[in-house]
Amino acid sequence: MKKDDNLQQHLDLCKRIYLRMLKDGSWPWRDAPDSQNPVDLIESKDNRDDI
Repeated sequence: MKKDDNLQQHLDLCKRIYLRMLKDGSWPWRDAPDSQNPVDLIESKDNRDDI
């Protein structure tokens, strides 16, 4: 199997899991999806908390 095929299989699996979780209500960020607005993003240099 080529690397591209392996990656595509992984992405397809992730998508199926995501869609299943949305459907059954178990996706934890359904009501508050990640913001696509760059203003809402945190730069790592601005994050003073240790992870």
